[in-house]
Order: sequence, then structure tokens, then C-alpha cells
Amino acid sequence: MKLQIEKEAGLPLYLQIKAQIKQQIERGILAPGEQLPTERELALDLGVSRNTVSQAFAELSEEGVIEVGQGKGTFVTEAASAHPLARRLAEGHKEKALRLIDLAIDECLDLGFSLADFTALATVRAREREDSLLKTRVLFIDCNQEQLVNFSREFRELGMLEVIPLLLSDFLEGGLRIGKLLSQVDLVVTTTTHQEIVAEKLKDLGTELELVPVAAQPRLESLIRISRLSGDRSIGLVCLSREFPEIVRRTLAKLNMYDLSLDYTTTKDPEELGQFIENHDLILVYADRYREVKALAGEKEIISYLHGLDRGSVTLVRRAVERIWQQKQKEGR
Repeated sequence: MKLQIEKEAGLPLYLQIKAQIKQQIERGILAPGEQLPTERELALDLGVSRNTVSQAFAELSEEGVIEVGQGKGTFVTEAASAHPLARRLAEGHKEKALRLIDLAIDECLDLGFSLADFTALATVRAREREDSLLKTRVLFIDCNQEQLVNFSREFRELGMLEVIPLLLSDFLEGGLRIGKLLSQVDLVVTTTTHQEIVAEKLKDLGTELELVPVAAQPRLESLIRISRLSGDRSIGLVCLSREFPEIVRRTLAKLNMYDLSLDYTTTKDPEELGQFIENHDLILVYADRYREVKALAGEKEIISYLHGLDRGSVTLVRRAVERIWQQKQKEGR
């Protein structure tokens, strides 16, 4: 099991370890019943404290992803396959949330509040938080149109934020428009790939806006379908931008799926698009263009390909928004 952590990424180290173990299980790199390194071994390998690894293992165990046997080692649970895993994770999060609610109820009762008081207070607080999300404006920066569109939509579908998408190239050009835009938002979000260059540009522009890096990963269903195919088939990618194919290539390379002789097209011309489809055995298509391609593809095999935000990234953005909300509360805004 090989893990890589980024100590400057802004994401807590234990969450990076936890997320990568989950991803390796979901992708079949770690199989059910497989033994993990000991906490000590993994801590030494990654150059982190044993407590960091212990915290990651504890949460994975609580969620039913791994099983820690006293003196026997740590193993991936037999139930940890793609769809059962998602179900077990959801159940684990629900149980944890209920425990936190029970603890809050007990604390309020000790302070002399009734259950009705607790319900009223919790409802008011939840509405305030919801309002804070809706009133928070986020500038989302990325290098390609595909992820700008999809990630912005994901945040909106989660009932979060007013998202303003901006291409990285436009942001780096700067100018009065970018300065005005930064003065109108509360938070800047970008993918981990561009974190350093965006942070440097924000510093040059003299803004103190918080920057939150988020991680993207392809949808599991797409990877499962791609992994079942033989590597000698010609693959064509239909997308919106010239930057997106490189992201797809890097993702597939990390998973050792293909030699990556991946062609792509951004054309909207039906004749050109039809010819491109005809010239390839398999078509990967950015999800928003699926219907358009399907109408021309006939019986040709098509796989919808989409990157999504991971759970940890959504949590990071939520926490940043809550910090902004709390600061506004202090300042009376």
C-alpha cells in the first residue's frame, strides 16, 4: 500500500491518510481481507506521528472500512467493496452524528433547558448556518471548463454557496476586473493542483481572502467500466477544453489502466464529431456532452466521464464558510 501526503496542502494529515485508504479500497487496489501496515510502520513510511495514523485508523474502523484486531493486525473488512462500502460509510456517519446530537442534548439538559428548548435552539441555529451558506460568495478557480462547470454545480446542488466560476488563465491575467471580483467574494477555492500558483497570485494582489484547496476524483462507476476493458483499444475523449484531456491522462496513468494513447476533440460540428467517433473503439465523454455524443454514436460504446469533489473537500469548504460566518457575527455584519 503506497500513500502520498502533502504536508503543505492545508488538509489535515489524518484526513489525507483516511481518504487515500478509502480510495484504494474503492478502486480495488486494497482488497477485502487485505492486511494494512501497522500504525508504527505507516507513520515511519509517511514521516508523520503515530497519533496521526491512529486517528485515521480509528475513524476508518468506526465507519466499518477496516477492522483492528488486538494483536492480530489491521485488515480491510470483507464488506468493503464499492457499493456496500458506500452504504457502510453512510451508516457510520449517521451513527456518529446521532452520538454528537445525544451529547448536545445531554449538555443542554444539564444547563436547565428542556427538550423543546433544545429543538427550538437547534432549529434557529441550523437556519442561521443555512443562511450563512447562501450569503457566502465563493470564487472557484480552475484551468478547465469541465471542472468549473461541474464543481460549481455540485456546490449548488448541496445547497451551498453562491459560486462564481473563473478560468485560471483569466485569473492570472489580473487587471481591474479580477480586483473588483475579489472585493465581492468571501472565499477563494481552487483544486490542489493549482493551489500554489493561485496563492502566489492572491498574495501579489494584496488580498487576505482565505484560499481553500479541494481535491477531485473520477466517479467510481466510470473507473470500474474502464478497468474492465482491454488496453489495445483506441480511445477517444469528447470534452469542452484542451486542458481536460491531460487531467484524464494523469488520472488513468495513476491507476495503471492504459498506455494512454488518448485522442480528444472539442468540436461541436456534427460531421467532425461523427467522424471522430467512427475512428475510435471506445468513446469517453465529458458528462454534459453525453446526449449529444450518444445521438451520433449508434451502437458504439460510450462511457460518461466526470470528476467530482471528494467528501473531505466539501467539509473543508463548509468549515471555511463557518469561520467566515462566525467572523461576520463578531463584527456585526
